[in-house]
Amino acid sequence: MRYALISKGLSLSQIETEARKAGAQGIRTTRLLNQVFCELDAAQAEKLARVSGLKVKPLKEYKTDQTVTETPQVETLSDVFYLLRSNFTPPLTGAGLTVAVLDSGVRKTHRSLKSKVVYEANFTESATAEDVFGHGTQVAFIVAGGMHALGEKAGVSPGAAVMNIKVINDEGIGSDESIILGIDKVCDLADEARRSGLWPSDDMYPNVINLSLGGEDDGDEDNPVRAACREASTEYGLDVIAAAGNTGPKMTTVMLPACEPEVIAVGAVETTGELVIWEKSSRGPTVQGETKPDFVTWGTNLEMASHKSDDEYITKSGTSFAAPMLSGLTGLLWESGRRAYGENWSFRWTQARDYAPYFSTKPQDAPVKKDNAYGYGLPAMGTMLGQVAAAQTPASGVNEMMNTMLMMTTMVGMMQGVA
Repeated sequence: MRYALISKGLSLSQIETEARKAGAQGIRTTRLLNQVFCELDAAQAEKLARVSGLKVKPLKEYKTDQTVTETPQVETLSDVFYLLRSNFTPPLTGAGLTVAVLDSGVRKTHRSLKSKVVYEANFTESATAEDVFGHGTQVAFIVAGGMHALGEKAGVSPGAAVMNIKVINDEGIGSDESIILGIDKVCDLADEARRSGLWPSDDMYPNVINLSLGGEDDGDEDNPVRAACREASTEYGLDVIAAAGNTGPKMTTVMLPACEPEVIAVGAVETTGELVIWEKSSRGPTVQGETKPDFVTWGTNLEMASHKSDDEYITKSGTSFAAPMLSGLTGLLWESGRRAYGENWSFRWTQARDYAPYFSTKPQDAPVKKDNAYGYGLPAMGTMLGQVAAAQTPASGVNEMMNTMLMMTTMVGMMQGVA
C-alpha cells in the first residue's frame, strides 16, 4: 500500500532515511514540501509510525465532481465580464496573472486557450498532459479563456496565463501524491521566479493555485494535501483557491482541501439575477468546526470550452467552475491595482478575507456574518474594481484598497450590477 510520510520536525533527508531503514519501496520525494511517498506493508507502516515526529498517512483519492447541464437555457457570463472589463481605459484583461490549474490536463489547442498555457507538467500515470477526462480544460477556460471582444466566448481574465499541472488521471481520479507533487512543482516555480528576479506579473511566476477537486474531509489537520496547501500559502505566498464541493445541501459537506482554513473555499450560487445558493453547493461547518465556504460565485449552466475538439463548447454546473471564477477575478483586481499603485502593488484573497464583509453581498435573509452556505458572500466585483481604480496615492498592498472600502455604505455585485 502507498503512504505519505510527513513531519514537522524531521528534514526531508531524515524522513527518506527512516523510510529506507523500514524497507520502503518506490520512494518519491517532494523538493520543497518536506513529504515522502512510498510503498509499505502493514508492519513497515507500523514501524515508521513509532518514529518520533513522523506522520504515516495512507493515500486518499480525490475527484473532480461536476454536473453536465442538459438544458436548452445556457447562461453565459462572457458578455457580463466583457462589460465589466470595458468599464476601464484601456480595458482590463487580467494580464499579469498566472494561475496553476491542478486538474485533469488542458486542451491547449482549443481556440479559446491558444497561447494561454505557458507551462505543463504531468504527475499522473497518464501518457499525456492533455485533458482526456474532460474537466481541466473547462477550469482553464473560466480563468483565462477566449479573446475580450464582445460576442467572443471568454473567461474572467482573458489576458491571464495558465500553468497546466495534471494531477487528475484520465479516469478522473487523483491522489495525495499526485496533488502534492503538483503543488510542490508550483512552489518550486514561484521560488525560481523570485530567485531569478522576475516580477510577480511575469507569465512564469505563478500567483494562484486552483484546485477544483476534492476528497472527503477527515478532520485531520495533518492531512498531507492540507499541509501542502498551508505551506504553499504561508511560505510561498500563493493563494490556494479550491472548490467547496457539490455534495450539499447537507451540512459538513465541504470537501478537502477546501476545508483547510488557509485555503480559499468557493461555493456556487445560481447563475441568475437573484443571489440564490445552488442546492448542491457544499455547506459547512467543517469536521473541525470551521465556518466554510469563504466566498460564493456563479456556478450553474456555464458555457465553457470542451476538451473534445478545438472549437467545441459545453455547458456545466458545479463549484469546480465557481472556484476558477474567483481565481480569474484576481487578475482583474490586481491589474487595476497595479495601474493605480504601481507594479509593487499586490492582492491576495487570504488578506482580503479580513475585510470581506465590506465588499461582499448576500441575500437579506442570510446571516450578516460569515455563514456555512454563502461564507462572506459574493464579492462585489464592480465595486471592488472601482475602489481600486479610484486610488490617488501610491501604496504597497491590499490594505490600502480595503481601508477605502471600509467606508462604503452599499454593496453591489449582482449580475445586473457588476459593470
